[in-house]
Amino acid sequence: MARMPHSDDPLNAHLARLLERIGEVSRAMRWEEATGSGLSPLQLRILGFVADHAGQSVGVARLAEELQVTKPTVSDSVKLLVDRGLLAREPDLHDGRSHTLHLTAAGRRHLPAAEPFAAALATLPVRERETMLLALMRLLEALLSSGDVQVQRMCWSCAHYRGDRQGKHHCMLLRKDLALAELRTDCPEHELA
Repeated sequence: MARMPHSDDPLNAHLARLLERIGEVSRAMRWEEATGSGLSPLQLRILGFVADHAGQSVGVARLAEELQVTKPTVSDSVKLLVDRGLLAREPDLHDGRSHTLHLTAAGRRHLPAAEPFAAALATLPVRERETMLLALMRLLEALLSSGDVQVQRMCWSCAHYRGDRQGKHHCMLLRKDLALAELRTDCPEHELA
């Protein structure tokens, strides 16, 4: 019979510390990148989110929810980004009281880089990266289920997903089988199952 892992299991504690350390490295790299460009790490995150969701309605409320910070904090950062010409604010087509944000050409030059992590991941064999992807998706799903993460539009929580979460993945909306690398953790077409 398989042993059920507990939160006080030494392996779990070790992995939790390792994930925390990777998060610290990511924050340090983002801080260095931000200070070099005269922006805050939150402002870089906002630019990255708006870039990743081009063509979608992204405003202060959505940013606050997605980035898990308060609306006033996001509003202050967005105002500075608009004032610096890195973001453009346009009336939202769906709600005349709201605005949607778009990246400007100047804002595009400040997008956060993922090269250090991408380069480090490229050193791992494909099979290890695929195993890591599935494991991290399971971890994210557990955090979502526990309420520690508020928003996640991943395949596994989507009404369109059909699969076993191991080797078979199918999207009913796209009408196709998905390779592991095609699994999404931030899908614009996500519908909660």
